[in-house]
Amino acid sequence: MGVEGGGIFDGVSKEEHPSRFQSENERTPPDAWRVWERQRLKPPGTTLLIPMAWSAFFLAATPLPLAFPGNTPDDAIISSALFVTAWTLVLLPLLFLGSLSRHPSQSHAYDIFPLDMPSLLIAIALFLGHVFLNPILGWASYATFWYSWAKLTKSLTDATFPSSGRWIKEIDPLHFNQIGLVDGWVFTTGHFKTGVIGVGPSLTSQSRLVIEGVRAGNVAHIAISILHRSGFRHDPFQNRIDVQNIDSLLEKPPFIFITDGPISSD
Repeated sequence: MGVEGGGIFDGVSKEEHPSRFQSENERTPPDAWRVWERQRLKPPGTTLLIPMAWSAFFLAATPLPLAFPGNTPDDAIISSALFVTAWTLVLLPLLFLGSLSRHPSQSHAYDIFPLDMPSLLIAIALFLGHVFLNPILGWASYATFWYSWAKLTKSLTDATFPSSGRWIKEIDPLHFNQIGLVDGWVFTTGHFKTGVIGVGPSLTSQSRLVIEGVRAGNVAHIAISILHRSGFRHDPFQNRIDVQNIDSLLEKPPFIFITDGPISSD
């Protein structure tokens, strides 16, 4: 299986969905990656599209019971239910995709990307002000929530623009502690596990290279991808990634010392 194949999970993994749109943007990596495989991952946009569309519908419907009172059993409760439904449709898919969990590409503890925390906090403050100070602040709060929703949608659009994927190679987990890394890379764990097990250089303010452990059945693999601040994995070898030093950083896999295991630096 060469690097131009669909990846070792072709026809097996539910995560992998090769498409013409992706393949047109894929680049062939340097020769040093010839024994690695491209694993295409399901684009997160397909999971987000329908919930985000419905969230806009429920958010738009939120003020209607209050703007046209007397048409529901309890206008305030119905309006609140519509609002909660709108934001539940935003948050649950993000939680499912791992966007709201902590990971190495997030810059600080309050970096809850793709949520725009400043506008959300202002909207919440205005909502509290409408309850305790002046009801007119409720419309300002509603407008600010719409602004925050629009910012979130723009952030998700940018985060899902590159193709989802990573480069993987089979390893023997028993030899994991005998793997060395080049300067700029470091393992974050002393044993093999699924998920992020190492980090590389930061590429932009919103992304960095990472090493992950991947299991398919009883077979263990090590993987390299670009982890975006959203939590989405991007294939580093594609035309949709605009990082000037990506080619020099990934001229070869970052592993420098492997003994007896089925993985090597070439």
